[in-house]
Amino acid sequence: MSTPAAGAPRKKSRKLVLIVVCLAAIVGGAVVPMAMGGALPFGKPAAEKEKGKSSKSKESKTAIVPFGEVTVNLVEERQQRYLRLKIAILVEAEAEKEATDLVTKKKAAVKSAMIGHLAGKNTKDVSGSVGVQRMQRELLERIEEVLYPDGNSRIRAVLFEEYVVQ
Repeated sequence: MSTPAAGAPRKKSRKLVLIVVCLAAIVGGAVVPMAMGGALPFGKPAAEKEKGKSSKSKESKTAIVPFGEVTVNLVEERQQRYLRLKIAILVEAEAEKEATDLVTKKKAAVKSAMIGHLAGKNTKDVSGSVGVQRMQRELLERIEEVLYPDGNSRIRAVLFEEYVVQ
C-alpha cells in the first residue's frame, strides 16, 4: 500500500514540471523574437517593416491629373435618371506631364469613349460601392484604350471627385 501513496506526489510533480516547461516555451517563443529586433512572433521584424514602408513610398510616387466632368443619361424605362461624374486620373509621378498633355490633347476622344460606355448602364449598374468600383475599373480601361493604344499605360487608377446618380 505504500506504493500508491508514493506515486501520487510523483504524478503531481510531473504535471507541475510539464506545465512549467510549456509556459517557458510559450513565453520564450514570444519574448526572444522581440528581443532580437522583431515586432511580433508571427509578424515581420520591425526593421523589415520600416524598410518595406520606405521602399514602397519610393516606388509608388503618384500624381493626380484632373480630367473634368462627364454627365450621361442612364437607361431607365419609367423615369429620366442620370449619372454625373467628376473625374481625376492617378498616374505615376514621372509621367505626370506626359499624361496631362495626352489628356488635354485627346480629351474629346476620352470623353466620347466614356459616354459611349456609360450610356448603356442603368441605375442598378452604377449604384453602391460595387457599382462605383466597377465604374472605376471600366473607365480606366476606356481611358487607357484612347490614351495608350500601345498598352504602355502609366495610369494607376481612376478617381471620382464626385459621383452623383439622380
